[in-house]
Amino acid sequence: MNTISRRDFLRTGSAAALGMGLGIGLKRSAFAQDVATPEAGVGQLSGPLDDLRKRLKGKLLLPGDPGYDAASAPANGRYRTIRPIAVAQCADEIDVVTCVKWSGENGIPPVGRGGGHSYAGFSTTRGLLVDIGRLNSVVIDRSQGTAVTGGAALNKNLFDATLNGPLFLPGGTCLGVGVGGLVLGGGIGYNTHWAGLTCDHLRASRIVTAAGDVLDLDDSPPHRDLFWACRGGAGGSFGINTSFTFDLATVPPTDVVYYRIDWKGADAAAAVLAAFHGILQNAPPALNAVAMAQATPVGGNGPRGAITVFSRGQYVGPIDELRSLIGPLLAVPKSTSSTIEPKTFWNMQQMFASTEQESHSFGDISRYAAKPIPDSAVAKLVDLLAACPSRDDKNNGSIWSLGWVGGKVVDKFARTDTAYVHRGMLTLLRPTPVWANDAPPSVGEELMAWTRKMVEIIAPFTPNESYQNFPNRDIADWQQQYYAENFEKLVAVKSRYDPDNLFQNPQSIPPRG
Repeated sequence: MNTISRRDFLRTGSAAALGMGLGIGLKRSAFAQDVATPEAGVGQLSGPLDDLRKRLKGKLLLPGDPGYDAASAPANGRYRTIRPIAVAQCADEIDVVTCVKWSGENGIPPVGRGGGHSYAGFSTTRGLLVDIGRLNSVVIDRSQGTAVTGGAALNKNLFDATLNGPLFLPGGTCLGVGVGGLVLGGGIGYNTHWAGLTCDHLRASRIVTAAGDVLDLDDSPPHRDLFWACRGGAGGSFGINTSFTFDLATVPPTDVVYYRIDWKGADAAAAVLAAFHGILQNAPPALNAVAMAQATPVGGNGPRGAITVFSRGQYVGPIDELRSLIGPLLAVPKSTSSTIEPKTFWNMQQMFASTEQESHSFGDISRYAAKPIPDSAVAKLVDLLAACPSRDDKNNGSIWSLGWVGGKVVDKFARTDTAYVHRGMLTLLRPTPVWANDAPPSVGEELMAWTRKMVEIIAPFTPNESYQNFPNRDIADWQQQYYAENFEKLVAVKSRYDPDNLFQNPQSIPPRG
């Protein structure tokens, strides 16, 4: 068989290397267009690719084939030039096994894709893209309180299967995101604070390993270590998960209460962030809320006036209790709108759910905070927000505080009980740059430089930890930031199940040696 070594393949077809390190564990990204083409690799591997096509029950798409471009494009336009040598659209789990074994035989790195929403483009590859999108079934067992999903079930698939019922899975709000990517990295959303992380509801999974074995995983021998890694160790390192079994949470028996308050201007942004973090310090699990400030087009009040601010969330309890809890936010002057009203639980979830938007580029870098950052640091963040280099509808920067990530429910697990290590936190701070795919390269460069400055302000007052489901290739010390004290155990798991490092990306868990 005509083969090419994995080392040669990666050397000739990999993305441009990242730049030198730049302060606080970050390094500067290259934004040059990638000139490598997958067509060249197809010529070298025509025989093996023909062999793979014959072995698959599903479809194999090569560059130039109808549907290849759509099947290989990632959600994050920042990585749209990284295209695979082929896309294997798997019909079932057996096809996944076939792809993994073929990759090992031919030295071609495989990358599994369900939703394709990796923030850092880790569901892209120069190798074989293993598209498991057809594995998207959802089966709800109300008597057992469980859901069994295919490895590529989307949030929408699970949302539709549970809508208006008595059970639900706490998770994300973007309906196009895969449940698999969500749970493997942790899984946060508007119900985390009171109902827990998605990975804390995982009961079992099936996975295709580098050897082509299909393993059933749960919290018992012989694969307890790999099951542990699947609860926060992120995707792309240990194999391709083909199904998940979840313990579902029970929908609240009464209505919940929704609130949203809006303001404008830099002074409001500083006041709202400070008040929000103060509330989180003693907030009960029933409060699930966020705060956000975004740079907008400059008008007559100058750049400091061109900042929109809001806080919103839900409370699983009486409306009077919510009013009391968010009193510090209600006291921030000059709000432009304010809503506090009861809603049914499912009406609330439908409102929070977001549908797929036009493809764009983004480069969030998150940072967990264990306590409120000082007012002086908040003021610097707001000053930098006012100086955001791009601030129109398609190209802008914002700062989010996601107040879902801590509290008694999340913290009932110790930091090493699952691979998700970020217990004991108050909130997740997330500078968020977005830009149009067709924007000049300088727009992305400037917004990412702005994002690094935001992190430099936050870093001295926060643990050196970042959410692995918001990965960013600029994070040089990702081993610490994503996994902290759990990293060495993850390396041990990788060494047991994938010692030759078949499954890899720029921030995947490495084997020993």
